[in-house]
Amino acid sequence: MATTALQVVAAPNVVFILADDLGRECLECYGGESYRTPNLNRLAQEGTRFEGCYATPMCSPTRCMLMTGRHNFRNYVQWARADFDQPMLAREMKRGGYDTALFGKWHLGGWDEAPFGPTRAGFDRYATWNYEVVVQETGKIGNQYWKTEVQEDGRAHRLEGYGPAYYEQAALDFIRAHADEKAAPFFIDYALVHAHRPFVPGDEDEATNEERITGAGDLKWFPDMVAYIDRTVGRVLAVLEETGQLDNTVVFFSADNGTDNVSVAKELRSRWRGGFETPGGKYLPTELGANVPLLVRGPGIPAGRVLKSPVDFTDMLPTLCAIAEVEPPARTDGENLWPMLRGGEETTHDGLAYTWGVYEHSSKKYKTPQSYADELQHFVRDARWKLSSNGDLFDLENWQDESPLPADAQPEVRARLRRALDGVREQGERLW
Repeated sequence: MATTALQVVAAPNVVFILADDLGRECLECYGGESYRTPNLNRLAQEGTRFEGCYATPMCSPTRCMLMTGRHNFRNYVQWARADFDQPMLAREMKRGGYDTALFGKWHLGGWDEAPFGPTRAGFDRYATWNYEVVVQETGKIGNQYWKTEVQEDGRAHRLEGYGPAYYEQAALDFIRAHADEKAAPFFIDYALVHAHRPFVPGDEDEATNEERITGAGDLKWFPDMVAYIDRTVGRVLAVLEETGQLDNTVVFFSADNGTDNVSVAKELRSRWRGGFETPGGKYLPTELGANVPLLVRGPGIPAGRVLKSPVDFTDMLPTLCAIAEVEPPARTDGENLWPMLRGGEETTHDGLAYTWGVYEHSSKKYKTPQSYADELQHFVRDARWKLSSNGDLFDLENWQDESPLPADAQPEVRARLRRALDGVREQGERLW
């Protein structure tokens, strides 16, 4: 294991890059073999890679966990709607003196009245595609890539070109604007719209206007979308380096859930770890649905380290609070990973991580989870074992087919994980 670490010189900046629908099987540093990801490889080589970072297998609930540091049965109100009376990550960073910005996908609502959702959440600057308007216009999610409507700093406007390039430029400009040593530290929530359906070509791909704008998407463009994610990461690193801020910026890279597997994505297969062909895991409470990539590079973080301790998205808020040197809100479920990231002992959550609020076969139930509370599944896992609230136990050392063990296997492990799961579920709060 390499031990080289960058040395902190001032309050570090934070850039949190969150991909949309990108499973671990798409990254070379996680054993992916279908796509080239050199810039993500660089993050892993120069920083720390987590083997067990847990989100939910759907996007909006994961983003709620990121913003609040709380499990979904405490924080999740409705699809694409956040309760802004809760603690919010950007507000906490502002308490630490940070300038805050959101670029890309928001998906937590708050557009009903001004100040709008991102501002209420604590972002000084934002540019995000307008999910509600696109759905209203098309009757479905629609094309969030080309000629979409953007909500930007309190006003709505229509883009003529490629949305991801617009958000990227906004993020890079924000970084450059903070190059002056007198500038405040910054926090950017850079929520990529890639690689969510529709699979369409980007502004650097040779394609027809129909393929870009009016087409329903085609599986052939998925590798280009993965490549775009990797290039974007490379451009962020390059501008940080160009402006002299790279060695004092903590860069996170993760994803909201696994790769898509419905509609045109039904036929998507990616080679992983010795040629194993796998579909995406989105919507499913599986290792490729909820165990997402997490790479972290920055000052004091050892290079080339791999951590196997399970963590989850509730840990992000207290960790970023520690970076900003502010006390986290009292009622958070997450734990501070900052000491572990800087070379400390590899342990957190008493060795446990949780995935809350997943439905085995349907994403539509997330729209009104209160109506389907009896079908809700929760999971708890340690470094090797995973237990579902329905009683299924999985051995994560041999999980590729994700088949549960026989009902009488590992009774002591079952009992220990069941106690941990029940302990959280019995805290007297609603389970939707």
